[in-house]
Amino acid sequence: MAAFAPGRRVRAACNQRFIGPDAAIEAGDEIAFFPPVTGG
Repeated sequence: MAAFAPGRRVRAACNQRFIGPDAAIEAGDEIAFFPPVTGG
């Protein structure tokens, strides 16, 4: 996850549930990444 935004927090979800960086991922799982968003 750190590759998406070095030094910033990136959230991830597996099968539409938020997960931590140590979560196990299996074949067929749907993964989504939510990078930091800036406002303006």
